Amino acid sequence: PATKLILLDSLLQEVNMGLTEAHSLVSLLITPPEIPSNSTSDKNWFVSIIGAKVQEYSSKCGVGIALGSDPYFDYVRCCVNALINLKFELTSTANNSAAQTGPAGGTKLESDTLSIAQQKNVSALVQMVLALGVLPNLLPGVGTPTEKRSAFLQTVIKAIPDRAILERYKQLVFSSESLLELAKYKQFNTLIVSKHLGDILGCLVQIAHAPLMKPKEDEAPQEGKDLDVKEGTFVMTPDLYERLSKDQERFNAELDKIIEKTYQPLIVKYLLILQSTSETKTSKTPKWFTKSVNNLLSSRLVLPEGVMHVVRGIMDLGGEGDSFDWKKIGLIADVIGNPPQGKYADTEQYYGKVCPQLLELLGSSESTVSMIACYSIKTASERSLILSRRHLLDPLTAPFTRLTGEYEDALAVTEKELDDCIKNLFKIFVIGNDPTLMFVTNLEPIIIILMNLHMTITFGVSHLRDPIKQIVERYLKYSDRATSLLMLRAFALDEVPVTTQKRTKLMHNDVIFANGDEGGVKVIKKTDSEQSFYVSDDEKSIVVQDLLEELKDKALSSQFFLSLMEDLTNAMIEDDNDKFEPELPEAVPGQDIEEQLLDLEKHLDNTMHRMRKNLMVIRLLGLLSEDKSFQENLLKESDKMIQFVTASVKRAALGVKNGVESSTMAVQSLNMALSILTVHLTQANVATDDWVKMQDSAADLETLAQHQDERISKIAGQLHTLVLTHGVMIEEVKKMKDKTAQIQEETEKMRQKVTDIKQMKVDNENKTLDEKKAQLKQKAEELKKQKENRKNKTKETKTKYEEALYDISDPLLPVQGHGLIELSKLIDEKDPETLENIDKVRLIFQSNLEDNDSYIYLTSIKGLVSCGYYRPELVLDCLTKEFCMVQDRKVQEEEDQVIAIRTRVGEALVQLTKVLGEVTPKYKNILLNSFFSAANDPEYLVRASSLSNMGEVCKNLRFSLGSIAGEVLQHLSACCKDVSAEVRAAAVMVLTMILQGLGRDTFTVLQGTLRDIYRELKMLVNTEKEDVVLGQVSLAMEEIDTIVRGFLIPENTMEKQIFVLE
Repeated sequence: PATKLILLDSLLQEVNMGLTEAHSLVSLLITPPEIPSNSTSDKNWFVSIIGAKVQEYSSKCGVGIALGSDPYFDYVRCCVNALINLKFELTSTANNSAAQTGPAGGTKLESDTLSIAQQKNVSALVQMVLALGVLPNLLPGVGTPTEKRSAFLQTVIKAIPDRAILERYKQLVFSSESLLELAKYKQFNTLIVSKHLGDILGCLVQIAHAPLMKPKEDEAPQEGKDLDVKEGTFVMTPDLYERLSKDQERFNAELDKIIEKTYQPLIVKYLLILQSTSETKTSKTPKWFTKSVNNLLSSRLVLPEGVMHVVRGIMDLGGEGDSFDWKKIGLIADVIGNPPQGKYADTEQYYGKVCPQLLELLGSSESTVSMIACYSIKTASERSLILSRRHLLDPLTAPFTRLTGEYEDALAVTEKELDDCIKNLFKIFVIGNDPTLMFVTNLEPIIIILMNLHMTITFGVSHLRDPIKQIVERYLKYSDRATSLLMLRAFALDEVPVTTQKRTKLMHNDVIFANGDEGGVKVIKKTDSEQSFYVSDDEKSIVVQDLLEELKDKALSSQFFLSLMEDLTNAMIEDDNDKFEPELPEAVPGQDIEEQLLDLEKHLDNTMHRMRKNLMVIRLLGLLSEDKSFQENLLKESDKMIQFVTASVKRAALGVKNGVESSTMAVQSLNMALSILTVHLTQANVATDDWVKMQDSAADLETLAQHQDERISKIAGQLHTLVLTHGVMIEEVKKMKDKTAQIQEETEKMRQKVTDIKQMKVDNENKTLDEKKAQLKQKAEELKKQKENRKNKTKETKTKYEEALYDISDPLLPVQGHGLIELSKLIDEKDPETLENIDKVRLIFQSNLEDNDSYIYLTSIKGLVSCGYYRPELVLDCLTKEFCMVQDRKVQEEEDQVIAIRTRVGEALVQLTKVLGEVTPKYKNILLNSFFSAANDPEYLVRASSLSNMGEVCKNLRFSLGSIAGEVLQHLSACCKDVSAEVRAAAVMVLTMILQGLGRDTFTVLQGTLRDIYRELKMLVNTEKEDVVLGQVSLAMEEIDTIVRGFLIPENTMEKQIFVLE
């Protein structure tokens, strides 16, 4: 069934009840302000509460209210009914009280005044009407989002079920109309409008400005006054469209009425809140809503004092003082400086109404307000450059612009106007905004005037000195370098700069700035000035130099200097070509006298301007040349500087050759050019390219050495000598570089050859390795085949010798090693078959010495020792060679392992001497020579081991040592002086072993050398510090003592001689 719209008129009926009962009914409908603790288990807790409230209110109220199927909206209707009844009772009470009291009733409290508790109850019902009748029916993105409200309201709004479109509209209209009707009563106005202004504005904007669907013409018009919600899809009919349009007009009027009557800063505040907080992650703000709010804001701005209302609405500036919230200031500037998008005429009208207010705010005594104006002016200028100049910047700079106009207008500019204009410019371009290229460009029309003003007050006392200085520096620093250079030249040379837009202007020629009576500046006639142009030009040159120093732009300073050099060159060319002489034009009879006077005045002005320009160029060049830091910066721009100087030198040299007498200006400029060149060329880090360029001017410098001016001739001669000297050096350096390049080229060729040779060597090694791998692979395959053949053959009985040979042929290293060990054992056990093939066995051991594995190598050495008893000469020859060449073997071990292998080979030689026994003297030379060769080994362990092995051999030689005793003792004496303590100890130990081997025969073999040995040992005792060596020395001396005692005091032994008789 269709739900009928409950018209507000049905509720506007007077009920016969008292004021107390009306308040009680309002209190009855109040719901709990917080979510109950058991709400998580019972999701319908709020529906149960408001349902009970509606039933109780309906029973207690004297008038029956028809309840529908929507408990939430039934509760809204009851709240509206209770508030209307309370309004009627309050109105009736106030009227009765006024009738009884009369006009002279005193100053008592009004009878319809609400207490704090009663206001709280009324406010609670108003909030519930908004929460259940307004907020759920707003479109997505309209008004403050639900996520930014209290947890209680979020829970309540989310619990409300979805409704049809038209049903939501009817509930919204009913709730809004009810609140507006209640707000007409003065006691409720503050509780409704002021407290909930944001929600009411959002509701009214939606009803009044939301776009309507166009009606379908084939739909029949509805009968009756009520709007019914039909089931199915919503259809817009012409009758419904007409009624909705009338609602829009009616609520639009209500919206305008609220906006006009409410405190304007409060309206602006809530409009900005609606503009900035409506959009969320889940819903976007409708474009029509944003446009409507922007139009409302713009309508507030264009009103008188509208900008101030916006400022007050956002900042609440009362009592803040100088505290700044830059975020809010930026927000205000964005609102004010960005007009609503539309036609150009509307935008121009907006600028025409808002910009004067901004200029008025700029002079506010409140710092925050003035900063907002500064920020807004910059935003407005970025939005529209043309309109901002027309309505903002031109009025702002009007006092300076008038100085460029007619003489009377320029002279009429007052000191106060200039003072206010400078302060406003300082606020806008220095204090209030960050500098940008586009923004500081707005100062271009008056920048030359500002620089002249800066020159006027920079040498005096004025409160405008720092502001003007900072404005000028801000413009020069943040403009592009070309523009800054152009403005500096125009100011210094008193010329109009040629810019793209040609907006820069100069002051009127007949007025100048002077110090004001109130500490500022004023405009006076140029003829009233007592200052000469010489003084003013000096001051201007100093100001230009100070500006360059303050800017700290090294490139700009260098470019400015070089441009002056170019001006000086051009002036000298003009002087030489025109032969300039300041002659007055002759009077022409019959011509207008006034015209002739004007021509004469113009001619004199041009002549004076030219003279002052040339003097200013020379003056600035002199000042800049005196700065040492500037001289260093000029080195980076030396190309252009040398070009100008060499041109001047060449022109002067040509004049000297032709015998032309130079003018005073030419002499001065040439002096300056030579001075600059001298400063540059005497620097410590002059580039070589500069010296190369100066070689072309060497002849010109030689010619200038004959100049009539003594100073010029002297400097030119010195520079000529300096340039020629560096020319010779450059030639020599060039030759050295050529030779170096040639050597580098040859070196690169040699390096390439070495690389090729290394690559060839690597390729050969790789090829050899590949061949060995192929051989090993082939051998492995053959061994594999042999194994298979052996397995296939019937197992035959083998001897131990054959089994050993079979194991040696196995490809596995452990098996090979086992075979070699078994073969050595067979030799030691004197196996007949093995001894029969002793030569073959020796060759097997000898061939395995080529193996890279240390295990196989040492096993083969041990086998050769076993063969030594049977083939001593061959085995000794093989082992001694291995002892000498073991370091050249490619053993797959570390360096320490190689040393251990060599000592093992030495021990093998000693073992072989023990096996040989008395036959050892036959092979003493080959044995001792091997050990002698180890004396030069870099490893001390090898040297010590060789001495130890030599001792064992000498001990076995006994009497056979006689012929080589001197050589052995000399070798030991040299080893006693070795750097290693182990080697020295081993040498003394060898001596001890020789003495032990000789015994009593020492005197026979060593004869007189024993005394020298004793003295050598005594000297070692006095000089040696190592305990190990001293221990060996003591053993050797004890051995000598034993031998001498045995010789001098022989032992008395009881012997019985037996003679055999024939």
